[in-house]
Amino acid sequence: MLCPVCKNYSLTHHEVESGLSSQQCSHCKGQWIASYQYWKWRDVSGKSLSEKPASESGECKVNDSTNAKLCPECGHFLRHYPVGHGMSFGLDRCGNCGGTWFDVQEWEVLKRHGLHDDVHKIFSEIWQKQLRDEEHQAAMKAFYKDKFGDDGYRKAQEVKGWIDTHPHKQELRAFLGL
Repeated sequence: MLCPVCKNYSLTHHEVESGLSSQQCSHCKGQWIASYQYWKWRDVSGKSLSEKPASESGECKVNDSTNAKLCPECGHFLRHYPVGHGMSFGLDRCGNCGGTWFDVQEWEVLKRHGLHDDVHKIFSEIWQKQLRDEEHQAAMKAFYKDKFGDDGYRKAQEVKGWIDTHPHKQELRAFLGL
């Protein structure tokens, strides 16, 4: 198998965790974890760990390779999935064989966050929809802050909070034409 990033370097056997084998590139240190290896390890390792917030797990720089990649196992294109949850990188997964490419340090960062044993959830529609919703909310917040200014945005949030908690919020919204 050839490295999907470096293209000319062969992948060699590497042990990521006790009982979890990968194929690692000697050049870029990225690693390929076959789907069956991940599920076998996860079945043996037991229950999922709790996710740790980004503030607790420390920051580690990851150089996310976002170029198109081919699966080293079956040759299909890998799809890039953003991780989110305070991490600015994504994972590349093959939709055909289910294997996952981890750029150098990505596994370690996921482990610090307590997500390495739930990697499969990152590829789920629920996870990805949550990330899109968070991005949309952040974009709307930035838009309104730009439009109203910081003080105006803060005041609008206060008014919104007051309306949302008022016992006659429906009547207030009707009165204001909301």
